[in-house]
Amino acid sequence: MKKQFCGLMGAAITIVTAGILAPITASATGAEITTGAFKTYATGLSRSYEITGNAHMVRVPSGKTIVDIQVFGLAPNTTYGVHVHNKACSDSNGGGHYMHDPAGPVDPVNEIWPGFTTNAAGGGNGFATNNFIARPEAQSIVVHDTDKARIACADLQ
Repeated sequence: MKKQFCGLMGAAITIVTAGILAPITASATGAEITTGAFKTYATGLSRSYEITGNAHMVRVPSGKTIVDIQVFGLAPNTTYGVHVHNKACSDSNGGGHYMHDPAGPVDPVNEIWPGFTTNAAGGGNGFATNNFIARPEAQSIVVHDTDKARIACADLQ
């Protein structure tokens, strides 16, 4: 689901997901929000995961991209790698990592990494802010298991 917000000069956009409020400030008009629900990949299912949750990406015209995720159904007290990917979940399992500068480094400044560590119940919240506006090819968010296998994905629409 893609939404356009106009006339938000100095206003705050509040995203409400799973009972969690995540305030995101938009300092200019025209912030674009894309959202998606996490679905477990076959690899995740084979590892006994049943992953659910939501993802949001906010492209703020002043030059920022903000990603907020909530994920459930993972192992407790475990750190997971999470990255924005450059294809839809159904296309090559999300393709490769989205990179602001395709010739640049593989790091959280050039890519978007909202990683997290789960709580005792296997839920986690990730957040990333980058100082660039993600291009349209930033299409999905992939959760990687501790061995880097792709276990869940959310298409951003």
